[in-house]
Amino acid sequence: MPQGLPHKLRRVFIVQAVLAVFAVVVVLYGSGSLARDWMTAERIRAEARAFWDGRANDPAHPVPGTATVHAWFVPASGGGNRAVPDSYTSLAPGLHDLRIAGVRQRLLIDERRDGRLYITMSFALVDRVATWTLFIAVLLASLAIAAVSWLSYRIARQMVLPVTQMAGEVARWDPRAPDLDAIDPGQLTGEAGREVRLLGDALRGLTERTQAFMRRERDFTREASHELRTPLAVVRVAADMLRGDPETPPRMQRSLSRIQLAAREMEGVLDAFLILAREDVPGPDEEFELLPMVSLAVEGAREMLTDKPGVVLSLHEEAAPRLRGSSRAMAVMVGNLLRNACFFTESGRIDVVVRRNRLEITDTGIGMDDEVLERVFEPFYRADQYVGGKGMGLAIARQLSERAGWPMRIDSVAGQGTTVTIEFGAARAKH
Repeated sequence: MPQGLPHKLRRVFIVQAVLAVFAVVVVLYGSGSLARDWMTAERIRAEARAFWDGRANDPAHPVPGTATVHAWFVPASGGGNRAVPDSYTSLAPGLHDLRIAGVRQRLLIDERRDGRLYITMSFALVDRVATWTLFIAVLLASLAIAAVSWLSYRIARQMVLPVTQMAGEVARWDPRAPDLDAIDPGQLTGEAGREVRLLGDALRGLTERTQAFMRRERDFTREASHELRTPLAVVRVAADMLRGDPETPPRMQRSLSRIQLAAREMEGVLDAFLILAREDVPGPDEEFELLPMVSLAVEGAREMLTDKPGVVLSLHEEAAPRLRGSSRAMAVMVGNLLRNACFFTESGRIDVVVRRNRLEITDTGIGMDDEVLERVFEPFYRADQYVGGKGMGLAIARQLSERAGWPMRIDSVAGQGTTVTIEFGAARAKH
């Protein structure tokens, strides 16, 4: 069963939980700091109010003094209970935050008509209580968020799991024989809710329509193959008989050669279309000799050059590899590439080189510029200088190369020629 989606879902919940904990920490720290500052400010102001109220009734009322509170009063007439630290006298009236010996303190300077009151208050105990309160609150909130996230993840996973399993089953389907029972809601793990059942029904309906379409396509391909091959065979046999008839005038021999050549081209195109339409390229169990096939294709291509005496077609046998794959696909590829080379080469050479791990077809034809090379594999594409071709040869060869697993590369220079390379690799070749 594919685990990609559950893993992504788990990461989403983990990220959400971390963000939630971070948000809780920020909110608790911010609110705790604000509450602490407000409470300490109110506490020190209450001490100041108590002093002024007491002094109103008793001019000798003492200033506050505890383990955490220290105060100084400087009467307007001068004097005072004791010297005020110099660092305080330069400050303006109001609340001030101080840090003395690493301990946070607050200083209130309250100036009235009778004099100025300095009160400092240490909040080390308050800070420790606030820190531990924040830590405990964050810990409890984190545990709660983790528990809720885990439960939410389990519930969401149970809801997503059937969809994930269904996707995995569909990915493993053979298009020609899909296992519809595998996506039945009763066969899936997790909670197959209404949405899962609707998705399963939609996939089942799509699969049935696709199978019906494939059956119609196969029937059409089979019938079209029979209907097209029969007249082509009649044309070829009739042309062979006429060419072999001693009473056929010599001036007709050339026309008969063109008929035979056109019939062979049509058979090659038909083979390519049938392979692509049926998707029946054999697997790697088929082994075949490459060199005899290429030799046969080269001999067939020589007939295309009867009207071009200035073109020399040569086969260079540097190796004799045995390949695994589709012999039909390779034959169609080589035939299409040779037809292209013969059609677009008016003089010079066409060299076919069979190497250990690749096949090269090089011509001295008109070549292609970069703009044409970018679109050369598009079906029916023909640039102005290539008018006359069918626009399908390279497109068909490229599709067959991708399906059979033989990468094809084209190197071309406008006005100089083209080299097409079919690579089959040492792993696919046997000597």
